[in-house]
Amino acid sequence: MGRWLAIVMTCAAMALVPVAKAQDIADAMAALNAGQHDTSKAMAVPLAEKGNPDAHFILGHLAANGLAGPTDMPLAVNHYSEAALVGQPHAQFALGELAYQGEGAVQDLERAAGWYNLAAAQGHNLAKVRLGYMYAEGQSVPKDPSRAALLFEEAAKAGEPIAQYHLGLLYLDGEGRRRDYAKAAKWFRAAAEQGDADSMYNLALILETGRGGETDLLGTVRWMEAAAREGVLPAKVSMGLLYYNGRGVEASPKLASDWFKDAAEGGSAEGMFLYAVAISERLTGKRDLVTALKWAEKSVALSTDAPIEMRQERTALRDQLRKVITQRSQPARAPRPQPKEPAPVPTPVSAPPDVPPQQVADIEEEEKESPMVAPIEEMADSSTPKNLRRKLR
Repeated sequence: MGRWLAIVMTCAAMALVPVAKAQDIADAMAALNAGQHDTSKAMAVPLAEKGNPDAHFILGHLAANGLAGPTDMPLAVNHYSEAALVGQPHAQFALGELAYQGEGAVQDLERAAGWYNLAAAQGHNLAKVRLGYMYAEGQSVPKDPSRAALLFEEAAKAGEPIAQYHLGLLYLDGEGRRRDYAKAAKWFRAAAEQGDADSMYNLALILETGRGGETDLLGTVRWMEAAAREGVLPAKVSMGLLYYNGRGVEASPKLASDWFKDAAEGGSAEGMFLYAVAISERLTGKRDLVTALKWAEKSVALSTDAPIEMRQERTALRDQLRKVITQRSQPARAPRPQPKEPAPVPTPVSAPPDVPPQQVADIEEEEKESPMVAPIEEMADSSTPKNLRRKLR
């Protein structure tokens, strides 16, 4: 459950226990955050036996994540329930997560929304994000982009990067808020500066197009590369195109090819396609049509859900490579013998001028270097893909 179960004990939670026990629960929480799970459990057990809700939350967290013992979801649910029923917001959020994900019980989105709502009402920012997403998508609650925007904004202003990311998407789409690219960029930047990779990628796209203000290619490269380094595959493809086209960076076919290869090896169909083109066009230094065909075939296999134009483009590359490889693998036919004829009597005429040797060499080199496939700039006329990252995290 990772990030969603971030343990942040609030003053409100501390107020649920007697003052004499506040230090005890604080010590148990400190031990948990320090990774001293056995110690934390030993401190929390006697407090939970006395009905302390924060101690029940700690024990629920340990049981749910297999800390200080084996994973025990029924036990985790029992401890979370003991705490949630008396208002412990982190336990309420945890039960919402279990119901939403279907962990430890059958998935129940309606029950999840109920627990998220209780936790959100106490200021739990991640609960606001999850509940906001459910309103944005209409999951077990009426679809209400305005309500979603309000919840995202509350959590975003409190500094929650996932909320900032989702609020940026709403401003970008004009859902729940009037479309405003500048505000979308503002919230993506706020999340990006906290390390949110998808926000880095979306911010880079806005900076490149200039929709949030003036075009900023240096900013585009900065955030696109940051997203790529975090593993965002479309960002790796975009970095390859930026280097190929020399946008915001000095053009470098070698670095372009390296980024395409990185994206291809990560599973990007677009990266596989462009890497196949790069190999065919000698961006890698040597033309290897067999390797290019391998990547072209993988790209086609992963493109079943891609727009028809992309499928056609990738299929055309695969078929063209197959044709060229087949033609080159066929043995040359021996020339058919021609019947001998008497040599004609030469007529004295002026000989045509000889073709200079250098011109012959230039023609041969031009034929040798002719592209096997359409150049990259014809296949990808934009330095970045048009899609934005939209996923629930």
